[in-house]
Amino acid sequence: MTRHLTPKAALLTAGFILLTVSANPAFAREPAQVNYQVLLLRQELSVQKNGAYTDSIDRVIQPLTMAGVQSQSQMQIGYPANFARVHILEAYTETASGVKHPVPADAIYTQSSPDALSAPFLSDGRIQSVVFPAVAPGDTLHIRYTIHYDHPYLPGIYAISTLLAPNVPVSKAQIILHTPAAKKLYAAQQGDAWHAVSISPAKDAASRSFETSLSKVSYPPLGSPALTQYAPLAVISTAEHWTEVAKAYNQLATPAMQMTPELQKAAEHIAHGTTGLDAVKVIYHWMQKNIHSVSINYANAGFTPPSASSTLQRGVGDSNANAVLLCTLLGALHIEAVPAMISTSARFHPYPAVDPFAFGHFLVYVPAYHLFLDPTSRYAGIHSLPLEDAGRPVLITGKNPRMTQTPLPDLSLPLIDKHSQLRLSASGTMHDQTVEIRRGYAAQDIRSALMGSKGRMLMKGLRNGFYEQGDLGQLESIAFQNRKKLDQPLGLKTSAVKNGLFIPGHSVAMILPTDTSMAKPLQAFTAESVRTTPSLINPSYTQSDISLKLPQGYQPAYLPKNIDVQTSVGSYSIHYALSGQTLKIDQRLKLPEFVISAKDYPALHQLAILSSNSTREGLLLVKGFTKR
Repeated sequence: MTRHLTPKAALLTAGFILLTVSANPAFAREPAQVNYQVLLLRQELSVQKNGAYTDSIDRVIQPLTMAGVQSQSQMQIGYPANFARVHILEAYTETASGVKHPVPADAIYTQSSPDALSAPFLSDGRIQSVVFPAVAPGDTLHIRYTIHYDHPYLPGIYAISTLLAPNVPVSKAQIILHTPAAKKLYAAQQGDAWHAVSISPAKDAASRSFETSLSKVSYPPLGSPALTQYAPLAVISTAEHWTEVAKAYNQLATPAMQMTPELQKAAEHIAHGTTGLDAVKVIYHWMQKNIHSVSINYANAGFTPPSASSTLQRGVGDSNANAVLLCTLLGALHIEAVPAMISTSARFHPYPAVDPFAFGHFLVYVPAYHLFLDPTSRYAGIHSLPLEDAGRPVLITGKNPRMTQTPLPDLSLPLIDKHSQLRLSASGTMHDQTVEIRRGYAAQDIRSALMGSKGRMLMKGLRNGFYEQGDLGQLESIAFQNRKKLDQPLGLKTSAVKNGLFIPGHSVAMILPTDTSMAKPLQAFTAESVRTTPSLINPSYTQSDISLKLPQGYQPAYLPKNIDVQTSVGSYSIHYALSGQTLKIDQRLKLPEFVISAKDYPALHQLAILSSNSTREGLLLVKGFTKR
């Protein structure tokens, strides 16, 4: 995540996400119960003629269980202390019998935000914490407070948005934006849960408001995308087009990209005489190795980046700072590059209206080569974005601003291409020689996991992984190709011995060796045959060729049926063929999309079941058996 530049004053405010739900299949599903409910969420943003504005929030929350008490009895309010101030107007716990317990003064305290502690030169973020007293299930927590901002986050832009999580009941939610009458207001929503409310604006003011309630709760299943992809979202903004955000950001970023003799000298030294695309590669990879990245929450830090020269001197920055530095270094070599605003959440279409807080990260766009680069990613090649940057809405800034989409992962070649030579002995021992080629984000994943490991520490880590997968035997050796050449496919060559695959005898049974990694991305979709919400997968293209040399004198009693399925969401195939004593198993999985609609979900479920079943297919070998 990054931070932004500063000339004029701008404004926007982050909306409330009442509850976030992870889309990562590795996380357990939320318990199917309601732990708390929102009785009132009212947020009113009032813009003054001088450009300052005040955000007024009124919340009433009722914990229903002890889990709800634990999660809601302490509220945290984040804000940028360099241009905003928080005032708690009222805070108390009200019991079911109507007794009020005010929050004592010493239970309201201020502390630095985590990003301000890790990088104080990038963020002046503060957190106002409010600890409610004597909270029990069924009580209600009341709080009213204001945040006054001296100026907007981005010059001239004011916005308010609220997202409702489907698993939290809401009796009433309302957002209101008041501006001087000279400013136009634009409002839109995702879905139809919100409805416009007529309010009487003050004299010489314009106002827009949305209101909703949510009584029927649902629980997004494992493998769901970000809530902003499909849940009820309302936005009110003074900006009609996303390009207005880009232009406002330019006002902040342009001074930070001012060329200095130090920057010019550094760019020429790093490039070492290279030009064009070669220079882009050299500068980009130098940044990845030499400029450390930290994460910044822009709601607490603002969008003004530090100067490129200060980031170069410090050797550390957030994504905003690092994007500005990379653009400036490339500009020193007469290569145009501009920052591009993006969100790394699992959301693949823009907000229904303009809210700058739809973005939380920065890339760099190089128009001459249509390249998007992420200088905060240590292991990305020049033509391959990290997975969390791919296929997302992206706002290109600079002199030709526009909203577009970052490239999807390149599936023209397999991301993982595995070739295994297996030799099985009659004692149940298998010798495994495997060569694996990884491209794109699949190569980044391995390079990141390896980090700086080498020698004994590297082999120890790999052997631990070997045993954690349930293998018996020994990982004997591993070799890499292009481990440090980020623009080249990563090659891995392993040699292993696996023991105890079966008990020797006239007839032996074992699990057929297949590439079990193909089933892992789809495990979250095996349990349910139908879904009502969209599903999230990682685009992938994996192929595996296994050649299994059988023990002399043994033959399969039968071969599993070949599978070759093409669906609306992707394809899966596994083919078995016997030639003499060699059994060949060819396996393919291709999933080109990130988001699968509820309509297409049954096809995804079908592929998940097929790939999962192939990992448990049995192989029966019979000595002296003649197949007819």
